[in-house]
Amino acid sequence: MKKIIFICAALALGTSAFAQKSNLRKIENITYGVTNLQTLEPEKWTEIKQLVNEAKANPETAENHQTWEWIIKSYVNDRFNMLKEYQANNNKFSDMKAFFMNEKAIVDACEKYYKLIQTPNEKGKMPLKEKELEIQKLWTKENANACRGNLYVGATQFVYNEPETAVGLLESYYASFDSPMFAGDNLKETDKNYKESAFVYASALKGAKADEAKVVEWMEKSLQTQNGPLACQELITLYHQKEDKANETKYLQYGFENFKQTNIFGINLAQAAINDREYDKTIQICDVLIQRQEDGTTPVTDDAGNALENVWFPYYFKAVSLFNTEKFDLAHEAFVKGDEKCPGHIELVMGAGTSAAKYGNDHFTDKAVCKPWFEKAVTYFHKAEEAWPDQSDQWGYQMYACYHNLENKTMEAKYKKYAEK
Repeated sequence: MKKIIFICAALALGTSAFAQKSNLRKIENITYGVTNLQTLEPEKWTEIKQLVNEAKANPETAENHQTWEWIIKSYVNDRFNMLKEYQANNNKFSDMKAFFMNEKAIVDACEKYYKLIQTPNEKGKMPLKEKELEIQKLWTKENANACRGNLYVGATQFVYNEPETAVGLLESYYASFDSPMFAGDNLKETDKNYKESAFVYASALKGAKADEAKVVEWMEKSLQTQNGPLACQELITLYHQKEDKANETKYLQYGFENFKQTNIFGINLAQAAINDREYDKTIQICDVLIQRQEDGTTPVTDDAGNALENVWFPYYFKAVSLFNTEKFDLAHEAFVKGDEKCPGHIELVMGAGTSAAKYGNDHFTDKAVCKPWFEKAVTYFHKAEEAWPDQSDQWGYQMYACYHNLENKTMEAKYKKYAEK
C-alpha cells in the first residue's frame, strides 16, 4: 500500500461567547484577553480540559453547544502540540496512534457541534444569532475538513496491525461524506482517496473479523478501483477457503476479463479448467493470455528486464491441454513456442520431446512419418540432458526409447542404463 503523507492543515482555534454555566465561566476567566489560544501555558490548558470534561459529564451541560465548542478547541490544541513535536522530531510522532485518534475526535466533535448550533432549545430559541451561526458553521467545517483526510491516512497505518482502529477511523471518515457540514461539496468526487479507501476498509473489516457479508460488500466495491486486483484475489481466496467453487470461479473469471495487466487470474482459471478436464476452455484462456503477453498488454518482464516468474504458464497449460486430448503434433508446436518465448523451463523442453515421441509412436507403422518425429524428440531430450544433467529421471529413459525406435544401436546402448532403473 502506497505511503501517504498526512495532512498538516492548520486549524482555527477562535473564541466565542459563553453560557453562564459555572465551568464555562471559569474557562472564560482563564482565557480572558487571550486572542490566540495556542499561546496559553500548558498548565492552563490542563485546567481547561478538566473543566471541559466536567461539563461534558454534567447532564445540564453535556449537550450544550458551548461545551462542545471547547471540546473541539481542546482537541485542536492537542493537535497543534503533536504537530509541533512531530516537526521538531524529524517528522516522527512519539505516539502516532494518539495523533490519528485525536484527528477522529476532532471530526466527531465537529459533527456534534455543527448539529447543536442549529438545534433550537425547548422554547424554540436558536443557540446563536444568524451572523454568529454562519461564522461558527464555517469555523467548524474548517476544523473538520483539516482532519478528515487524515482518518484515511491513519487507517492505512493500522489496517493490518490494529484493524479495529482502522475500522473506527474509516467509519468517521465515511460519515463525513454524508455530513451536513459538507453538503454541496461533492466530496465523493473531489476526495481522491474516497474510492481507494474501500479496499483499506474491507481489509480492516476482515482483520477485525467483521461480518463476512460486509467484508464481501466492501471488497466488491474495491473491484472498480486501483486496488481491484488485490480485492479480486481476496475474494477468490475467501471462497477457495470456503470450498465455494462457483464463487471462486466467478471472481477468477472477473479478474481474467478485467485485470489484463496481470496474468495471474487467467493462469489460475486455466489451472482450474485443466483440473476439471475442460481442455478446450483451457486452450481458449491460454490463447488470450498469450496474445496479451505478446502484444504487450500484460508485462512479461520486471523493471530490471528480468522475465516474470509465471509468463511461461499459458504456453505450458495450452500445450498440456493439447497433449491430453492426444493432439500431439499441436502440443509439440505449443511446447516449442513456449520454450522459444520462455527458455529455461524443463517442463517445456521435456514436453516438446515427449509430445514428438508420442506422435512418432502413434505413426510407428509408417517409418517415413515417425522417424522425423523421433528425431525431433531426441533433439529436445538432448537439450534437457545438457541443461539439467542431474535430472536424468526426466530424459534418460525417453532418450533410450527414442533411439531404440530409431534403431540406433550405439545410442540405444549408451542410454540403456536408464531403462534398467
